[in-house]
Amino acid sequence: MSHVERAKEIVGNDVVKALKRRGFEAEYVATSQEALKRILEIVPEGASVGIPGTVTVRNIGALDALKERGNTIYQHWGPMSNEERRAARDRENGADVFLTSANALTRDGRIINIDGTGNRVAGMAWGNGLVLFVIGINKLAFDLEDGLKRAHSATIPNALRQNVETACVKAGHCVNCSAAGNDDSMCRAILILEQAVKGRKYHVIIVGENLGY
Repeated sequence: MSHVERAKEIVGNDVVKALKRRGFEAEYVATSQEALKRILEIVPEGASVGIPGTVTVRNIGALDALKERGNTIYQHWGPMSNEERRAARDRENGADVFLTSANALTRDGRIINIDGTGNRVAGMAWGNGLVLFVIGINKLAFDLEDGLKRAHSATIPNALRQNVETACVKAGHCVNCSAAGNDDSMCRAILILEQAVKGRKYHVIIVGENLGY
């Protein structure tokens, strides 16, 4: 193991301890391959899985692996009408497992997400199923202020992926367009999970690789 890999492991396991103190199940793995293996171990065979707008989960191959195993997948990506997309988002949030990532994770174990539609942060906070987070080590932030900045910075690549020319895309940095009432803003709802929500199960996998935005 290299010094860099060892350093990531030390930091990752320290954040795992912080998450556990806040009521989350958590673990550190070194690679995305290990993360995918753990997803397939944690998600029961036959369970329905809701996968919202997460690049991380798709990039590590979880969607295809779960489909191949026979799990029912609910997602709203791809061509569909607005009515179909809304229904798909509802199914995502009502699935047995809500499989997602995060925009930022603080060193003291707070999980931060910014959403434009609200479906993703709603699914993380309310529902009956397991919430399973897969978070690359690049998402770690020192504190809440740093985490919020990191979460906002993810909007530019997300906007480019969706072909939305937000004010931050034009400027190259966050311009707090939500406060100005910009119709194209993708930063409309912020969720900070300070602790595991009562009555809900959470499992966080921190991966020692850069994943997502």
